[in-house]
Amino acid sequence: MSELFEVSEVQNYGGFFGGDTVTLDVMAIADHNDWRPLVIDAKALANIPERHNLLAGMVLTLEFSGERVDRAVLIAARDYDELRTALGVNQLPTSGAEPIKLSGCCTQCQRWLPAQHLHAQGCVVCTPA
Repeated sequence: MSELFEVSEVQNYGGFFGGDTVTLDVMAIADHNDWRPLVIDAKALANIPERHNLLAGMVLTLEFSGERVDRAVLIAARDYDELRTALGVNQLPTSGAEPIKLSGCCTQCQRWLPAQHLHAQGCVVCTPA
C-alpha cells in the first residue's frame, strides 16, 4: 500500500561517503502528526531520473517494506519548473494533431501535478479518491 507524503526538508544527496541516496524529512498528507526522516535509494525513485531534483515541498507516493522505501513516485511540486525539472524529459507521442497536456496546476491546493493526477474537483493530493 502506498501513502502520500510531503517533503519537509532535504537533508542531503548522497549519504555517507557519497552513496546513491537522498536523505529527507517527510510528513504524511493524511496525518500531519506523522513526520519521519527517510533515506531513499536512487533506484527507488520511480519517475525522478536525477535525485538532486527532489526538493522540499514536493509530494511523493511512498511504498514501504517495513522501514525501507521500495518505491517513491513524484506526484506534485510547488511550481511548474520544479515539477518539469524533477520529472525530466518525457518521451512524447510523435503522431496526432491534438495538444498533449503534460501537467497542470490544481485549483484547490495550487500544486503542480502531472495531468493524470488532476481531476475536476482538484487533485489526488487535496481530494483523494
